[in-house]
Amino acid sequence: MKIVAFGNPLLDTIVLLKSDALLKKYCLEKDGQKEVSQSEMKALVADLEEYEKTFVAGGCAQNTLKVVQWLLDKKCAATMFGSIGGDSEGEILKKILREHGVDTNYVTQPGYITGSTVSLVTGESRSLVAYLGAAEVMSPQDFSPNSHIIEDANLVYMEGFFITKRIQVASAIVNCCNRLNKQFVFNLSGQYLCTDYTQTVVDFVQKSSIIFGNKREFQTICPPMNESSVENLIKNLGKQGKIVVVTDGAKCVNCVGGGETLEIKVPELRAEEIVDTTGAGDAFVAGFLSGYLLKKPLKTCCELGNYAAQEIIKRRGCTIPDYPPVLK
Repeated sequence: MKIVAFGNPLLDTIVLLKSDALLKKYCLEKDGQKEVSQSEMKALVADLEEYEKTFVAGGCAQNTLKVVQWLLDKKCAATMFGSIGGDSEGEILKKILREHGVDTNYVTQPGYITGSTVSLVTGESRSLVAYLGAAEVMSPQDFSPNSHIIEDANLVYMEGFFITKRIQVASAIVNCCNRLNKQFVFNLSGQYLCTDYTQTVVDFVQKSSIIFGNKREFQTICPPMNESSVENLIKNLGKQGKIVVVTDGAKCVNCVGGGETLEIKVPELRAEEIVDTTGAGDAFVAGFLSGYLLKKPLKTCCELGNYAAQEIIKRRGCTIPDYPPVLK
């Protein structure tokens, strides 16, 4: 089994907030995502100086690969592709991922710093603030010499955040997958991406074998795809032979694919079990794809997604448990 992922290699900082004051100051939404400039990130970091922080290797695709390797006992060949800076933070990311059984195929971008994310946690909600730095610097020429890494891949996964400022290289990757008849997996990743990069997102959805997203993200692309509802959208995508997975927090997961239309209940968690929702969506994708690589039924894939997400929710940040998973 081999999975190759394309995304933003980031160093995550997790901070617990006591109020919404900082969210309001920086115009941030609970359970939202926002990319900021280097100066804005510096200002936010300064405001967080007195807070306790947790540092982990992050970025959506990297989170997913880490959890895949936990679920599959590192028996999957997992490779991460992205850009880092020529700095110590980039070397730290390489080291952490090696420890999780993930190979890195990073492009080092001279003159740029490795990207970072701050996760502001308030109760059961979190707001992600990202400064991509080197992560968003990549060209088709950076990918061309590395295109061989997907030749023997079972799945090629791309987080939606990868398309920001890299539409050309992202398109080159998806076109390469389609040319090689590789299963391309795309995550809508954020509602603002579906708004700001509408045509690119729609194009990628149409070229994907498997599509992940939450209900709000799918609602955003309904109008440009000439669909009146999420239900109609995923049904019609399913008729095209695609697998579509729609999450909605603690509500049911809807999955369409292979002639099946499924509604999978999310098991309840006690409030005291919920520590941090950062990375829950990434872990869900990891659980689903792990099941898919093991050729499990779609229902089991969704259940594995729920299981992985809930195990991560019980921890601070997207950190890997020190106990083995319980798989069906």
